[in-house]
Amino acid sequence: MREVIIDTDPGADDALALMMALNSDALSVRGITTVGGNATLSETTRNALRLVEYYEREMGAGARKDTPPIVSGAERPTHGRFTHAYHVHGPGGLGVDLPGPASKPHGTDAPGFIHHLVSQSTSRSAIIALGPLTNIAAALERFPGLATQIEEIVVMGGAVEVEGNITPYAEFNIYADPWAANAVFTCGAPVTLVGLDVTRRTFLRPSDGPEWFRGGWASARLCNRIMASLLQGPDAPQSFHLHDPLAVAAAIDPDALIYRRARVSVVTEGDERGRTTAHFGGGTVKVAVGVDVSRALQLVRDGIAGGHARRS
Repeated sequence: MREVIIDTDPGADDALALMMALNSDALSVRGITTVGGNATLSETTRNALRLVEYYEREMGAGARKDTPPIVSGAERPTHGRFTHAYHVHGPGGLGVDLPGPASKPHGTDAPGFIHHLVSQSTSRSAIIALGPLTNIAAALERFPGLATQIEEIVVMGGAVEVEGNITPYAEFNIYADPWAANAVFTCGAPVTLVGLDVTRRTFLRPSDGPEWFRGGWASARLCNRIMASLLQGPDAPQSFHLHDPLAVAAAIDPDALIYRRARVSVVTEGDERGRTTAHFGGGTVKVAVGVDVSRALQLVRDGIAGGHARRS
C-alpha cells in the first residue's frame, strides 16, 4: 500500500474523496489533517470526525484497515481570512446530517503532525491536499528538509488554461491561500497538480442517480445521500464536478491522467489573486492537462462503492 496523509476541508466532494481513500486497497491513510476552506475550521474538523466515525461504525467488517487519526490545522490562511463555500456544499459543509462526533481531534498542530508522520514513515509518504495549502506550507517552513522526505504532494487546485470557479482567474483552493500555494509549488518536492482543467471533465449528473454509486456498501449509501442533497431540487446544478475524488484517483492510478512538467506560480494580490500559471518545459510540478474520463469515473465509482475491494 502507498502511505498517504490527507489534508482536507470537508466539503461534499472531500467526503466522497475520503470514502474512496479509506476504501482503497492501494492507499494506507496514516492521518488526516483539517483546514478551513469549504467551511470554518471547526466545521471541517467536525465533518472529518463524523465521516471517519461513520466509516468505522457502518463499514464494520468491511473496514479492513484501522481508521486514521485526525488533527486540526489552520483556521486562517497565511494572510487574511478564508472565504467559505456553504452555497455549494450546503449547511455545515456536507449538506447531510451525521451523528456525532463522539471523538475529538488528536491535536491542533497539523504541521507538526504532518512532519511526524513523514519522518517516522518506513517508506516515503505522499500527501493528498484537498483544500487550501496552508497546513502543508506551514510544515515545509517549520521543518527544513521536509520536502526531501515527501514522495509526492497531490494537489487538487488551480485553473491553468480554463476559467476559475471563484473568480474568472482563480480556483477556490488556490485563491484561499495563494501564498501557501506558491510555497508548495516551489518547495522542491514532486507535486502533481490536479486542477479545473481536468476536474471539470469528470462529473455526475442528476440523471445518473438516485444510485450514483452502486454496491450497497455504507460508503456508497452515504455518498448517494450527499449527491441527492446537491443534485435534487428546483435550483440544483446540472452537474457535480468530482474535484477532490479525481485527486484521490490520481494518487491511486496516475495513468488515468496526462501530465506536462512545469514551473508553477500563483498571483497573490489584486484582481487576479489566485491565478495559477504553468511555465511548461520542465520543473518539479506535473500539471494534469488531460484525463481518461471513463477510466477516472470508474475509479471514483469503484472506490466509493467498494468494487475494488470485492475483487481483491
